Amino acid sequence: MEPRKHYFAKIPTIAIFIVMAMSGPLGVLLFILKGIDQKVQKEEQEAARARGDYRPAPNAPMPKTPPFPGQDVPTAEQKSAKQWHKNIATLCTIMGAVFLFAGVTDAVDVISVWKFWPDPGELFSNIAMAIGGGGALLTGLRMKSTRKLERLLDKVVGERDNISLPELFAAAGVDAARGRAAVKSAIEHGYFGADAYIDNRTDTLVVRGAAPQPKKPAQAPTPKAQPAAEDEYAALLRQLREVNDAIPDPVMSQKISRLEEVSGRIFALAQKDPEKKAQLQKFMNYYLPTALKLLNTYASLSGQAVEGTNITDAKHSIERSMDLLVTAFENQLDKLFQADALDVNADIAALEGMLNLDGLTGSEFTR
Repeated sequence: MEPRKHYFAKIPTIAIFIVMAMSGPLGVLLFILKGIDQKVQKEEQEAARARGDYRPAPNAPMPKTPPFPGQDVPTAEQKSAKQWHKNIATLCTIMGAVFLFAGVTDAVDVISVWKFWPDPGELFSNIAMAIGGGGALLTGLRMKSTRKLERLLDKVVGERDNISLPELFAAAGVDAARGRAAVKSAIEHGYFGADAYIDNRTDTLVVRGAAPQPKKPAQAPTPKAQPAAEDEYAALLRQLREVNDAIPDPVMSQKISRLEEVSGRIFALAQKDPEKKAQLQKFMNYYLPTALKLLNTYASLSGQAVEGTNITDAKHSIERSMDLLVTAFENQLDKLFQADALDVNADIAALEGMLNLDGLTGSEFTR
């Protein structure tokens, strides 16, 4: 079944304004009929979509085919639409101005002649003429403004194959809503060539060639594998080793190596037994940091080019303290075994008691 034709819906609004300027009642009637026809047409299309048998009108514009390089010359239809747009804008402006002037002048004349009670029919006709002329004039001026904006957009695009719409609107100094409408109108009028179109994926005007690919969301860079964090014990041993390398004196180096060796054993016991770690608070917080401070000072003094009295005295003081430090570190290591020694003594005492109780230590076992 062929869809019903809707002739009134296709009447241009500007044509109704012109008719209204010439005949007010006829213009109002056409406005009403066009509104009714548009509403019915819309309802029929929605019903057809719901049934799944909707087909576009035979004269509906077909989707544009993808552009190909070199196809940037407007078609004959686009040239014709551009020329029609220019002509109708000029016609609306001139006729609108004429009818507006005539309507206002006649209305003033009617009111001045009929001071007390002007003829309603004649007054209505003049007012309708003025309204129709004003509407036509405004429409013509808007069409001229649109043509001017289309030419500006064409200059901004220039020879580019594509341009983002925000960049185009910013260069032309228009907002997005007006700019997009102007770009669509310029495409219909062939300003950008036969196959220009708007790529909505990237919000880009494509003049020729392929549309730019949408930007993929930036992926966070894969974090590089971080080296295992250096624990406190390893850091302290490293500092002892570094300060030892910085001190050239062989006697001091031997004593520092002994401090490093004893400290390593202490740390190994602390890592193995958390209870022993609790006994090392003073050693970790004072004795070892102080020893490192003295050794770093010694390394700094040894690197001085001048060997003055103060430098020599300070170095000798640190050298004398090294024996004390080595002894203190060794005693700290031994102290960690205090609880183990007590446990060993207790176990031995218990073992001897059991052996005596069971008579397993008597002389009968000796020869």
